[in-house]
Amino acid sequence: MPSVRNDRATVIQAGNVFLIGFSGSGKSTVCIQLAHLLKAAFFDTDALIEKRERRTITEIFADDGERRFRQLEFREVTNLLHGKRRRKVIALGGGALTNPVTRKVVLSNGIIVYLSCSVREIYRRMKGMTDRPLLNVTPRDGETLRDAHFRRIHRMLDRRQPQYRQADLVYSTTNKQPGQAARDIYRILKNRYGFC
Repeated sequence: MPSVRNDRATVIQAGNVFLIGFSGSGKSTVCIQLAHLLKAAFFDTDALIEKRERRTITEIFADDGERRFRQLEFREVTNLLHGKRRRKVIALGGGALTNPVTRKVVLSNGIIVYLSCSVREIYRRMKGMTDRPLLNVTPRDGETLRDAHFRRIHRMLDRRQPQYRQADLVYSTTNKQPGQAARDIYRILKNRYGFC
């Protein structure tokens, strides 16, 4: 269990919930259903970036690189938090917390829920998707594309674990439907933090 941050009362009072986790963990779909249960507004930072930039995430990564994408992501998060005071459920990109400034803002403004998922399940959910830049990988000699994807997912998960471990709540979405995940998380938020 992550350590409790100093300003927990303020963070809990804000009532915001951030969903973090690897691509394919279910953040976007769980976000909508959890927001409905919490009577909150829901936002997906990837979708907001694509709308504002009029480009896909893949195109942004290809044209401008990950560093620029993380800057755009930070802008969307701060815009959302400076908006109306209504409670928000925000699905963040899989690597959002690798940016120190985004991580600081998120840690100070809401409860963080890490949607964990097995590598096998992540691969199953993502293998047919063409809009995920992190799966643009070339197999090594003698390696299948599937093995290259598994290697890439493992490596990126390992690299992001220190940030994911800062979550207030870890919930596994492996073999879970989004509705079940949202209901389970809602119950935990209600019982542990008094959300209603």
